[in-house]
Amino acid sequence: MTSIPATKAAITALKIEQRVERDVKAGIPEVDRRNHTESEESMRSYVVREIIGRVHANRQRELDRELADRSAVDIRQLHQELKNTESLVEKTVAGRLANLVSGLKQRAQEYSAQRMDLEMFRQRNGLTREAVYRESRILHLSVIFFIVIMETVLNAFFLSKGSELGLVGGFFQAFIISMINLGFAVFLAFSLRHCFHHNPARKFCAGTLFVGVLFAAAIFVLSVGHYREALETNPFAASQMAMTTLLAQPLGIQDFNSWIMVVVSGIAVILLTAKFFVVDDRYPGYTAITRRVKQQQQAWREAHEDAIESVNEMAEDIQETISDTEKTIRAQFIQFKASIERSEEIHRHYHEDIVKAQGLLDELVRYYQSYSARMMNRRSAYFGELLRFELDKLPQLNTTGLEQHKRDLITFEAVMEELDQSYCDAVDVVNCRCEAIQASLGALVDKLELDNGLRRA
Repeated sequence: MTSIPATKAAITALKIEQRVERDVKAGIPEVDRRNHTESEESMRSYVVREIIGRVHANRQRELDRELADRSAVDIRQLHQELKNTESLVEKTVAGRLANLVSGLKQRAQEYSAQRMDLEMFRQRNGLTREAVYRESRILHLSVIFFIVIMETVLNAFFLSKGSELGLVGGFFQAFIISMINLGFAVFLAFSLRHCFHHNPARKFCAGTLFVGVLFAAAIFVLSVGHYREALETNPFAASQMAMTTLLAQPLGIQDFNSWIMVVVSGIAVILLTAKFFVVDDRYPGYTAITRRVKQQQQAWREAHEDAIESVNEMAEDIQETISDTEKTIRAQFIQFKASIERSEEIHRHYHEDIVKAQGLLDELVRYYQSYSARMMNRRSAYFGELLRFELDKLPQLNTTGLEQHKRDLITFEAVMEELDQSYCDAVDVVNCRCEAIQASLGALVDKLELDNGLRRA
């Protein structure tokens, strides 16, 4: 502030040299003068207004900003929330626990209803054994796919000779034959499974259907052989010739390759039928209801596990909230303390700025006196008492709230001393409450299983 550029700027702004010339003409500067001239007083007014006034405004804005930041601190409220963790846990648990209990009861009722349906199914159909079926449907479908492809490839080789498209045409014909055989296998397995039903009427109908489908499958397989044999004689009239020979002599196939096709198709039908039959229990409907019971059993187990996991997640969320609160308290305390130190530093810097402003004023007055002495063509005989600021008239910084915040800092320091213990107590409350909830859920599961007959007492 007392640098040469600042002094020159003040001299220019005050037009000191013009003032001196005016004062000399008016005879104002006198030797050994003790009183200050109006020009000298204007210098003090200029420094107070232009220098100290601007510095005061900047420093006051900084103080107001620090005050606003400190006023936004809520360490007391956050610490009180940390102490009231139990009420937070109860508020969070209330709704969550009600939903978990409702979900467990619903799952238990659904599982119990499916088990009851299974028992009724067993009693109604006279079953005393467990259902026997294949768990993996993917393996089942892969085996069926393999059989169909193998049959298609083998038959395509034999049908390619009489096809206009060669091997490609033979492949499509063989694929159609395999799909028809697959349909026969499905109906054969379905009817064979219903032959084990305890209802005599259903058994008779299933047996009749099985015989009918088996006969149709045998006729179709033989017709494939006749068609293959007719391809050797006349590919363009193979279908009519095959039907004629089939009706006249069903087993009158003379070509060896045609018999191979009959055997391959027959084996494929048998294998597919066996596969469709063994994939489920031989008693119709037993596998489906057993699968539903097992799905409900798995859903019941998952509901119990999800409930426990939900409690753990809830505990983790609350603990994370507590941890965030503890970190926020520490961060706000550090900021609060640093803000007080910055406010004191701003106040100290302002007093330093006043000292610098006094130095600038001294330089201006000396310049005025020196220049006036040169103008009067004599040695300056007066460098008497320089101008001094009237400190009581200088603008004062408004430090409202700083002393109160210093007292608050003492309180906050006491809060920080017990913060670690408050945090540990809050975490212990969460852990104990969640352990109690898990124990109550375990007891509820046991009670639901007993009440709904899901296990023996």
